[in-house]
Amino acid sequence: MIYKNFRGRMFLIKKEFKKIWQNKLLFVTVIVVSLIPILYASVFLKSIWDPYGNMNELPVAVVNLDQSVDFQGKTLSVGSELVDNLKKNDDLGWHFVSKDAAKQGLKDRKYYMVVTIPKDFSKNAATVLDSDPEKMNLKYETNAGVNYLGEVVSDNAMKQLKAQVSEKVTKSYAMAIISTINELGKGMNTAAEGSEKLNDGANQVNTGVGTLAKSVPTLADGVSQLDNGAGSLKSGVSQYTAGVAQVADGSNQLNNGVGQLTSQLPTLTNGLSALGTGANSLSAGLIQYTGGVAQVANGSTQLNNGVGQLASQLPTLTNGLGALGTGANDLSTGLAQYTGGVNKIAEGNKALNSQMPELVRSVSALNNGANQISSGLNSVDISALSNLGQLAGALQTVASHLETAGNSLANTSNSMASDVQSNTVAVVTALNKAGITDPNLANVVGQSLATNAQNTKVAADIQNAGNELTAVKQILQGVESQMPNLDPNIVNKFEKLQQGATALSNGLNELNTKMPTLSQSVDELAKGSAQLAAKSSELTSGANQLASGLKEVNAKTPTLTNGVSQLADGLSQVATGANTLNNNSAQLTSGANQLANGLNTVNEKTPALASGVNQLANGVSTLANGANTLNSKSGELNDGTAKLADGLDTLNGKIPSLSSGVLKLKDGTGQLADGTNELATKLKDGSAKINDLSLGDKNAEMIANPAKETQTKYSSVPNYGHALAPYFMSVSLFVGSLVFNFVYPIRKIANRKGASAAQWFRSKVTIGGLVATTMALVIGTVMQMIGLTVSNQWQFYGILLATAWVNMFLIMFLAMSFDNPGRFIAVLLLVVQLGSAGGVFPMEITSRFYNIVHPYIPMTYSIYGLRQSISTGLGNELYNQSLLILVVLIIALLALLRLSMQILFKRGLAGYSQLHNTQKLLDDDYMNKREKYTLW
Repeated sequence: MIYKNFRGRMFLIKKEFKKIWQNKLLFVTVIVVSLIPILYASVFLKSIWDPYGNMNELPVAVVNLDQSVDFQGKTLSVGSELVDNLKKNDDLGWHFVSKDAAKQGLKDRKYYMVVTIPKDFSKNAATVLDSDPEKMNLKYETNAGVNYLGEVVSDNAMKQLKAQVSEKVTKSYAMAIISTINELGKGMNTAAEGSEKLNDGANQVNTGVGTLAKSVPTLADGVSQLDNGAGSLKSGVSQYTAGVAQVADGSNQLNNGVGQLTSQLPTLTNGLSALGTGANSLSAGLIQYTGGVAQVANGSTQLNNGVGQLASQLPTLTNGLGALGTGANDLSTGLAQYTGGVNKIAEGNKALNSQMPELVRSVSALNNGANQISSGLNSVDISALSNLGQLAGALQTVASHLETAGNSLANTSNSMASDVQSNTVAVVTALNKAGITDPNLANVVGQSLATNAQNTKVAADIQNAGNELTAVKQILQGVESQMPNLDPNIVNKFEKLQQGATALSNGLNELNTKMPTLSQSVDELAKGSAQLAAKSSELTSGANQLASGLKEVNAKTPTLTNGVSQLADGLSQVATGANTLNNNSAQLTSGANQLANGLNTVNEKTPALASGVNQLANGVSTLANGANTLNSKSGELNDGTAKLADGLDTLNGKIPSLSSGVLKLKDGTGQLADGTNELATKLKDGSAKINDLSLGDKNAEMIANPAKETQTKYSSVPNYGHALAPYFMSVSLFVGSLVFNFVYPIRKIANRKGASAAQWFRSKVTIGGLVATTMALVIGTVMQMIGLTVSNQWQFYGILLATAWVNMFLIMFLAMSFDNPGRFIAVLLLVVQLGSAGGVFPMEITSRFYNIVHPYIPMTYSIYGLRQSISTGLGNELYNQSLLILVVLIIALLALLRLSMQILFKRGLAGYSQLHNTQKLLDDDYMNKREKYTLW
């Protein structure tokens, strides 16, 4: 019976699930709807999970226009220091750019904010101690249209910047005050020391006043005497004023005379200066003159002696010139012969130079033949001795050729050498006699002699080689003659023959090595001969000019002899006069020096004279003015003396009052001494207290930033994601339930046959509760997977399930009871809960209406419970209260839903929904239609 009742109750639930399973579209819809909360919450919430963790990506431009200034002897650059701090700050994405770039970046939405540090930023900071300090204006521009929250973040950043700047300026101000206090301490020390000295002085004044009081009677006697003397003064002043008038007249006359003297001073000064300059020039010129006279005397004596020697040598000169003329004629004749010889030498050198290649070839062939002979002798055996006759004949031929070449070369070389040497010696002798020196000509002659020596040596070497060949030939002839009489010692003789051939070969090799030198020498000889021939014409021309010049010299010789005699006489007279001048030079120099020294002394004293005259003029002028003034004031002086006499009478009458005042003064100075003593004591005490103060950088930092915040977190929420997760999860579960009741046929009955209102209720509640449970479990699990940290898992899932069921049964009640209007009411309820649940901002800062609604909406308690389960910041009591309220709401909503479905079932409206006929709502006869409802 119980089983049948259970099956009856479960009948419609099973039918509901079967219908869902059979309708794939409905099945997929239910699954997708179950995932809507997590899709809504995770996608949106993840995008703002930790925005402040990425604040360094928020671009903010910084423009530094500040200019550093001097403050209290130090450079103050607040702008640069602020920029340096910002470069180390990762709170925002700071970009340090120019003014134009920042302006364009804000316009192009590249920057959310532009911070501008003006150029007078540090300048205004330095006015903190001025009487009228200037505010430091840190400018910033934002563009809230891009993103308002970006502007809010930027405003917070500006507050931090302002705090940093304020702390910096306050610290600088504190340092200045501390420095001033330190200076004040030092000043108070100095003041204390000064007050001690003041006390000493006051004591001395007090003592002096006592002495003054004792001296007042004496003063009274003196004033009385002074009064008596005033009468005498009055009569004496009258006489004095009469004399002043006479002084005034005399001083005026003196002033006029001194004026005339002063006017002539420049002329006197210029004349003395010029005279001094001339005297100095005269002294210097006389020194040079006397030196020149001495030199003239010495030179004239030497010249006189030289001219005497010249006169004595004139006969020799005349004879030498005659001999020189004869030698010049001989030189001209010899040069003609030398020129002919040089031409012959040049022609011979040309012929020799042309034969040198043939000679070189012959020597080379001869050398080769000698080498072959030597090689043949070395390789020949005894059996070949029969050919000695042929060898001797060949050697004879070679020797004859070599002898001929050597003799020819030797004869030519000897002939050329003798000709060149004889002609060269003759030319050199003639040139030496004539005194002609030509470096090029001397070089050519030297080269000719050197080349001739080399040719001679080579010719000697060739002759030696011919002699050796002749000796070899003779040896071979002897060998040939003795061939019939050969004896067993022939081998020894053959060895001698080989030695002779070797000697011949060596001699020819040496000759062959000398041939290039010979050829080069012949070339140089030819060149030298050509140069000699080229210079011969110049040499002849020079000799002819020398001869003609000597003829003219011989013609002028008698005139030269007479002139030398006259010169000797004149020089004798010059020497006598120069010696006389030289003897008197010392006296002349001494007198000139005395004159220059005297004028220099006068010249040096001239400025003093001029200055003295000017001072005299000024003094006389002052004297005249003073005398005139005295004269004009004589009347006043007479009046003054009369008043003095009257005043002294009055003074004499005031002596008693003075005596009384002095006594009072003595009392005052005593009080002054006591006061300065107390002042010194207090200043010392104040200075000691100031010096005992601890005033340094740490104190300045304390003044600039006196408070230190210490935060103790009752609960911890790491980021925006954790802070907004309770709100978005609650909203997501409400949205998921709302969508489910929109898309799922909530009013339909799976099987009307045998169904009851209770079965209908249980089937819908089961499906809705299952979907709500799925949504709660999925969103709780996935949120933790994407980074949500939960403190209490039981509380977390418990409040999620309660929230999902409340939302599901609330919307199901509205949709079931009121159909489409009920769903619309659910949407309005969602909107009201978004602003009233306190999910984003504290309720204290929201408007009054939302605070009134806040306690009466389910989402308020859903958010409380989720916050406690995630961050434990509200306490378990509030969590339990929130969970209890949600459970009560679940029970109440289920009861209302049961009642609503019972009423619908009784009225026959079960299974009918306007949502399924939305397309027919605009039909004209829709309200009067009653069509039979078709299940599913």
